[in-house]
Amino acid sequence: MKTNYSAFTLAEILITLGIIGVAAALTMPVLIAKQKQAVLNAQFKKAYSLFTDAVFQAQAQMGYPAYCSYWPNDQRPCPAKCTETNSYNECVSWTCADGSPIPPRYNGPRENCDLFEEQLFTQTLKVIKFCENKALANGCIDKTYKGTDEVKSEQNPDNEYNPNGAFGSNNLKNTYSAWVLSNGMIIIKYGNYKSSNFPVYTIDINGQKKPNKWGYDLFTFILWGTDDGITQVAPAVYATEKGGKTAQEMLENL
Repeated sequence: MKTNYSAFTLAEILITLGIIGVAAALTMPVLIAKQKQAVLNAQFKKAYSLFTDAVFQAQAQMGYPAYCSYWPNDQRPCPAKCTETNSYNECVSWTCADGSPIPPRYNGPRENCDLFEEQLFTQTLKVIKFCENKALANGCIDKTYKGTDEVKSEQNPDNEYNPNGAFGSNNLKNTYSAWVLSNGMIIIKYGNYKSSNFPVYTIDINGQKKPNKWGYDLFTFILWGTDDGITQVAPAVYATEKGGKTAQEMLENL
């Protein structure tokens, strides 16, 4: 007896391949995005752990409390009142809310920031390149890095933002200092090295590898402390590019 076998027609095969192609086109970008985020999550965890361990190791190596921090949870001695703003509507002068002068140590103990940072960056961390005050010109960062003013201008084009503000484009590229570590990680300090006592650091968790974007591989941290020294490396937010996450959100996902 002769058996008849049915087969797919060319049209049916093409339709099936088309469906598979559409499904792949829809799912592959999602899978790729998840894989990239997983890699960045792992790099963030490693960078945060490395920096935190180095901060406390440097303080221990000093042999006395490192006074280079903000008060925990913004526990300042008095509420502040802005008394003067600049052309960007940023406050540049303050008093206490009752009009009395801002007391010493208002933001936190800062008496030996220079000694602490010298210990941290010259003895504790494995630094292979130091760019003092000119991170871009000296090759620690490249031109793809955006300042916080540029990020905010993209998000709110009707407003004008200060390129000389905190991690603003001019400061980030031409004023701030940066350190490249042996693992490629980059640390950028708010203000001038040794001459400004702001314990605020932006970390590029994968170095100059892309995307070089705030909230993707650029995250900022501040040091909290008491009269007993530094107690915590805390997340801070100066800018977050579209689709990115804050350092706090990244920590919550660890």
